[in-house]
Amino acid sequence: MRPAEGRGSLAAGFDAIRSGRAIVLLLTAATILLSLLAAAPLGPSLAEAFGGTLAGDHVLKNDPRFAATDVLDFLREKAPAVAGAAAATRWAALLILLQQILVAGGIVVALDRPGGFSAAEFVGGVRRNAWHNLKCFFLFLLFAGAAIGLWLGLARAVSRKAFENAPPGTVAPLAWSVLTVVGALCLYAVFSLLHDFARASRRSDPVVGAWRAYGRARRLLSERWLRALGLFLFWLVFGGAALLAGIGLEWSAPAVSGLAVGLHILLAIAVLAIRPVVRVAAWGSYLSFYDRAQAALAPAPPFAFPPEPGSPPVLTLEEHPLI
Repeated sequence: MRPAEGRGSLAAGFDAIRSGRAIVLLLTAATILLSLLAAAPLGPSLAEAFGGTLAGDHVLKNDPRFAATDVLDFLREKAPAVAGAAAATRWAALLILLQQILVAGGIVVALDRPGGFSAAEFVGGVRRNAWHNLKCFFLFLLFAGAAIGLWLGLARAVSRKAFENAPPGTVAPLAWSVLTVVGALCLYAVFSLLHDFARASRRSDPVVGAWRAYGRARRLLSERWLRALGLFLFWLVFGGAALLAGIGLEWSAPAVSGLAVGLHILLAIAVLAIRPVVRVAAWGSYLSFYDRAQAALAPAPPFAFPPEPGSPPVLTLEEHPLI
């Protein structure tokens, strides 16, 4: 019996945070390292502008009158350094994306398995599923980009045709714009689920190709779309709320002492860890959902008829003499 039996997919997601804490630590450490590399071009400029200066004191104390102004002045005066950091951030974001694509192969193999998993199993899953996950991501970009682009193009054409002469401030164009955004988000959710479940197909079939994996994901979700979209929406809202709360807490807290600065650093690390935690939890829910659906789709074993009783043996005169 799998550990997902007897519990819901949401509970399996929260359990995955505990059982997959090593994966969370790995993703968090990689995120911190890449974030430091992206921010490295700002180091000398930050030291010059805020190191031992009144502006630095304003920022550390989160002064409500001057902190925001000092930061804006820094962004304007140190524009070349900020541009260099922005370019480094784009490369770091690509590396983080590649890391998530590769790590998903280990998550699919190792997470939510009876008895836990070893580092060798996780690394083996990353290595074995790397090319499969890259192909799945390419198909996701192709399908989702085409569908969302078509939807936005049609919505824009309808908006121009239907609301060309609408007076400013009317409700109908705003409602149509909201509907357009909601429709695009729904399409993204659908293709994101297909993408994740296509990668999860390697959990039960280690040699399935990307195209067949997408077909399997579509069949598996065909009668379960509402539940799958509910999982996607829950982790999206939960993760977004946790991230906004963490950023708000870290941003609003003053740093007036060495201890406060240390707490700021811990808060920043915690904020960077929120997304890995939510991603591992979402994978735990998806894999539990996948295991249940896969078991439901598996063909039932053929009924085995009981063996017919054989005819009694014929005894000869030597075996059963008459006298």
